[in-house]
Amino acid sequence: MRSSLIALLLLIAAFTQSTAQTSGTITGKVTDETGAPVEFANALLLSASDSSLVKGALTDSSGTFVFEKAAYGRYLVSISFVGYAPVYTQAFENSPQQPDIQLGLISLSQEGIALEEVIVKASRPFIQLDAEKMTLNVENSPVAAGGNALEVLARAPGVTVDQNNAINLKGKQGVLILINGKDTHLSAADVAKMLETMPAENIRKIEIIHSPSARYEASGNAGVINIVIKKDSRMGLNGSARVEYGQGTYPKSGAGLRFNYRQNDWNIFGDYSYWRNERFQQINLFRTINGQAGATTFDQFNRQANTDNSHWASGGVDWTPGERTTAGLFFRTQIGSTGQEAFNHTFLGGANPNDFSLVDADRFGDEHWNNYSFNFNLAHQFEKPGRNLSFDADYSTFETEDLQDYRNFFLDEDGQQAAAPNLLASDNYSKVDIKAVKADYSQPLGETAKIEAGAKVSSVTTDNNIEFRQQEDEGWFIDSTRTNQFLYEENIFAGYLNANKQFKGFTLQAGLRAEYTRSNGRSVTLGQENNRGYLDLFPSASLSHQVGENHSLSYSYSRRIDRPTYQSLNPFIYFLDQYTFLKGNPFLQPQYSNSFSVNYGYKQRYFLTLSYSRTSSFMAEILEQDDEQLLTFQTMANLDQFDNYSLNLHVPVTVTDWWSARFNISAYYNGFQSVYLGQTFDNGQFSYNIHMNQNFNLPAGFKAELSGYYQSGMVYSFFHIKDRYQIDMGITKTFLDDRATLKLSVTDVFNIRDHNVDIVQGNINVRVNNKWETQRAFLSLTYRFGNEEVKPARRRSTATEEEQGRVQGGN
Repeated sequence: MRSSLIALLLLIAAFTQSTAQTSGTITGKVTDETGAPVEFANALLLSASDSSLVKGALTDSSGTFVFEKAAYGRYLVSISFVGYAPVYTQAFENSPQQPDIQLGLISLSQEGIALEEVIVKASRPFIQLDAEKMTLNVENSPVAAGGNALEVLARAPGVTVDQNNAINLKGKQGVLILINGKDTHLSAADVAKMLETMPAENIRKIEIIHSPSARYEASGNAGVINIVIKKDSRMGLNGSARVEYGQGTYPKSGAGLRFNYRQNDWNIFGDYSYWRNERFQQINLFRTINGQAGATTFDQFNRQANTDNSHWASGGVDWTPGERTTAGLFFRTQIGSTGQEAFNHTFLGGANPNDFSLVDADRFGDEHWNNYSFNFNLAHQFEKPGRNLSFDADYSTFETEDLQDYRNFFLDEDGQQAAAPNLLASDNYSKVDIKAVKADYSQPLGETAKIEAGAKVSSVTTDNNIEFRQQEDEGWFIDSTRTNQFLYEENIFAGYLNANKQFKGFTLQAGLRAEYTRSNGRSVTLGQENNRGYLDLFPSASLSHQVGENHSLSYSYSRRIDRPTYQSLNPFIYFLDQYTFLKGNPFLQPQYSNSFSVNYGYKQRYFLTLSYSRTSSFMAEILEQDDEQLLTFQTMANLDQFDNYSLNLHVPVTVTDWWSARFNISAYYNGFQSVYLGQTFDNGQFSYNIHMNQNFNLPAGFKAELSGYYQSGMVYSFFHIKDRYQIDMGITKTFLDDRATLKLSVTDVFNIRDHNVDIVQGNINVRVNNKWETQRAFLSLTYRFGNEEVKPARRRSTATEEEQGRVQGGN
């Protein structure tokens, strides 16, 4: 680590060398009619005297173009992009008195292109890729109609979501989820719940960053996923209203309203969505336990039906008191409930030591939860281009109460009661409070270098209190063996330094992030307490360069951490069913990953990525078994080592003027090595997944999309996961002068997606089949209101947008 720090300081020192200035920098941002940035637009710097070409550039994914070292003179800029009318700026001049020119926001308007009977209007494809990240333009996809954020994420190339809603990226768990560039600080389970109840219609785009720099949180060894919520940037009053209906095995319905009012220096915005979803999950599980009397088999069938009702609302205000300063307030809330009915039948066979051979276990649940988030942000752009300062203060709370009734009946082969029933009830209350403040600063060094620095302090407190009651003699009594309260507090103090330098066709970036973590976990019931404090350094570096006109190469390295979830540290045992329990591990350690990648791009269209990562103290979900009591415990433990080798190929294909396709192929090898419970464990497998996305521009203003994926079998620690696949399709039509949009989509058209897992671990042998409601049809109607002809407002950079800019995006 010391050598990394010394190298970074030497690099920064080299950046500070200055030269006499005889030229300046010209910058601008390109957006479409909605204020969204336009990526890969052509920007040409032209001489004002004869319109001859001086320099050319492409806009990045935030819509920004930069002409560096532009000699003093009089110029104009032209902007062009397929499907849009070209735009020319007024002539301007840079000089020693004003060397750097900010052109501000340049808006493009779409123009129709006649192709016989087909009228094509340019739009972003569902998937865009560059050397740094992959972007899913959710708002442009007919397949994204209806559904939720978790389902849209599961269709992203290289991303899989398992039966427990755990998110995997290129075969690795440990993904950091951001909302508008901000960490949620929630556990993986709570993030999954939030995404599962977030309507897909609220999302503008999803960005997948594989090799984050030091500016990002150090957590997330698999990468970072940033979900950008829709927000309008036009002047005046604009908005949209939406209704949708879906049908699978059970019905679904939703509605939403969004508005934005921008006038002079003020911008007020808000949205509300309601979503009701009835769904099911079916699990078949077979396991064998070898006791002294022989092998006992468990053949288990479980079907669970859930009804979700969720309300999503957000809003805020931005104020721009001066040309370079913006202040904002923002809030977001989710309130919802889930009703559950689960029916489980377990048949015991083989050497069964019990008087009963069938356990009928019914469970009825009623869960209520709410999430509130508040943010104050302040951003200032100094007079010198590229010199920015931003500040954020955040408070969030996530609260849930889950009431469960368990009814266990023990029957013999004739269906008669063979033992007294076990009747239980539980009240599980949990609350998470999150406070965070952070500041970020960027400073250009000369004309080809930039330095960034920032600091952040966050505090998380959790209270998890579960009370179990058992019925005895027609009365209910507290079961002290299952009742538990666990308190957890975690404080993280972080700072980073990041530098960027361009020289002779190369771009070098190097950064270092330091995080000190202090935590305290206390089981009130058991009287156990565990205190920790540790300091970690997380270096990162990347080098990119252009090889000729069509080829680009980049290399990157980063070190990252994943900390145990709050609940995984709770040492208490939780009741799942009569023979299955969940328990935490208070001695679970963080895992650390070192990742390397090489990216190759051809014509900014075709991309090949090679990656390798090694994770030490890998946190794995494992099973422990009591052969004599016939009990199975699910918990977490650290394995010695996890190696991941991956290759990703992205190929876009233009079949005709109205038909385009994109293929993404990810191949990877997962290898796990460890000594666990005195035995050497070595498990590995080569796996791959293929994603296909096809888009069709049809006559009469129709657009269609066909997508599908195949995921081969893979291993993850002790779990052998079988292959799975799915095909989706959708169609969209705009009418009423493009103000109304009708979308029809069908997910898992052939109802073929399921999840099959084999677990072979020491004396444990389990086979699981999981099927949930994946085949569904959705119909949605969206109507946009407001003055569509007004020009977009000047682009304003709030503190929230500054964070989004760090992942090459914005609202």
